[in-house]
Amino acid sequence: MRREVIVEGNTYNAALEKGLKVLGVEPGKAKIEIVQEGRTMMGIVVRPYRLLLYVDEEDPKQGESQLKPSQQNFALEYKEDGVYLTVFIPSSRFTKSDEETIMHYLKRKKIEGVKVEAVAQAMYASSGRPVKIAEPQPERPVDEEVLVYVSQDGMQASIVLLPAEGGKLLTYEDIIHALKDKGVVYGIDEGAIRQALNSRTYGQETVVARGRMPQDGQDAKLTYHFRPDKKAKPEIREDGTVNYHSLDNIENVTKGQVLVTLTPPTPGIDGRTVRGASVPAKPGKPLALPVGKNVVVSEDGLKLIAGIDGKVEMIGGRVHVYSIHEVKNNVDNSTGNINFVGSVIIHGNVLSGFEVRAGGSIEVRGVVEGATLIAEGDIILRKGLQGMKKGIIQAGGSVTARFIENGTVYAKGDVTAEAIMHSNVVSEQHVRLIGKRALIVGGKVHAALGISASTIGSPMATATILEVGVSPEVRREYEQLKEELDRLEKEQRKIEQVLAVIAKMESSGKLPPDKLITKQKALRARDEYSVKIPTIKARLFELEEVFLRGAQGKVHVKKVVYPGVSITIGQSTFNVKDPINYATFLRDEGEVRFVAYEG
Repeated sequence: MRREVIVEGNTYNAALEKGLKVLGVEPGKAKIEIVQEGRTMMGIVVRPYRLLLYVDEEDPKQGESQLKPSQQNFALEYKEDGVYLTVFIPSSRFTKSDEETIMHYLKRKKIEGVKVEAVAQAMYASSGRPVKIAEPQPERPVDEEVLVYVSQDGMQASIVLLPAEGGKLLTYEDIIHALKDKGVVYGIDEGAIRQALNSRTYGQETVVARGRMPQDGQDAKLTYHFRPDKKAKPEIREDGTVNYHSLDNIENVTKGQVLVTLTPPTPGIDGRTVRGASVPAKPGKPLALPVGKNVVVSEDGLKLIAGIDGKVEMIGGRVHVYSIHEVKNNVDNSTGNINFVGSVIIHGNVLSGFEVRAGGSIEVRGVVEGATLIAEGDIILRKGLQGMKKGIIQAGGSVTARFIENGTVYAKGDVTAEAIMHSNVVSEQHVRLIGKRALIVGGKVHAALGISASTIGSPMATATILEVGVSPEVRREYEQLKEELDRLEKEQRKIEQVLAVIAKMESSGKLPPDKLITKQKALRARDEYSVKIPTIKARLFELEEVFLRGAQGKVHVKKVVYPGVSITIGQSTFNVKDPINYATFLRDEGEVRFVAYEG
């Protein structure tokens, strides 16, 4: 038979120790299955371990004695001068279980005046020889008996029948009464009980009641009716050149179009033990619709709908619909700086000293000189950045450019280019060099998840720094969001308390005008927090995933990495002393080492 238990713990070992304790077995005696992988983030348990431990054995449940229904290992004789007990088990192999079996049988036989010392002698000192244990008396009939066992987790009850010797047989009602005496009231299998009575296989354990395991609720789910992860990806031709005119980076939507559908969480179904105790299920985790700019929520709260015609984008965990602003020529004195809520397309160049800000994406079809571009979405430079050591590119999404030279680039998404030269580049995801050159030389390139290129550094040993892992800016954002979430949740609790007090006052009579104003303000604040709090939680979860993936980040070099290059992954650094060809750099056991190219 099988005993099992599901346990939780902050760590694998904590859960394992708890499970072994519940089962009452030593380490190595139980089989283990991981139901849920645990996860710890910056010392905080984000999700506990959940383990299933079970033991397959022939004995009944721990804490109950195994009673043998036959006398194959011992015998009773009713003689003229008394009742004799003969034990056939050698004393060297005699166990506590054997003792309990014999004592239980003597009790069933209702022998009067049993001499305990004589019984002990028969069991432990006179193996194979009859020992008188009581004065002469008639042999009494023994009724059929049932033993009831309940598993440690309360999810299963079983019975063992012991044979009658001249006495009464058990009925179905007797079995039910015995189960109720042990508290078994739920999940009783009537057919199993009747089968056990029909077969009368003594000493065999039969499961006659099963509990119901809890069924955890389903998490809420968001179904996107557009491509939320859509990124500008240049077409790489067969000859290795890149076609920047084929980016497929705009997804247009019309007013009233459904963008996202929310499937609410389910509460789950509680379980129940055979003793009738409730085993609570875990409810599904809720989600909020990712409400952004120019979108509306349907009346049932389950759909996100485009509020205008325009371009749909997923930025910062929210869905926005933007119209597009186009600049037909250069950004120069004729246009001045640009600050637009939507996306911006510039057909000419962005001259040095000018600034372009966009609530959506920015696309420049000419050259960006020593200018500043800041976008909440993607930034696409069809030619590139000639930064003159003062050009700045900052994107809430990805950055795509033909080249990046003497500039500073920061992107929450990927950075993709043919060449990065003497620049400071930071990506919260990947930095990918593509095309024939696929070159990084000089400056510093930091990517949270990984860097790939054909050539890194130069034969002149140009100082080039590569870093993979979470940047200080990302860690700072994470800590700030944690503090903001804590503040908002405290405020939310205060608002709920205020509303509860006002509701109590309202039930006893009409609210005075000042209290009515307080109620309206509290309701508006509650609605505001119901949007802000889920948004912050979503961003925290996104950052936590970046932390986890960053630890496995790699640097891929398809051709060669030259001396003068420094590669840091996590907290470990590798300084290239000699040219290394066709290699992948990774962190292993606290050190950066390289293996054959995996790209």
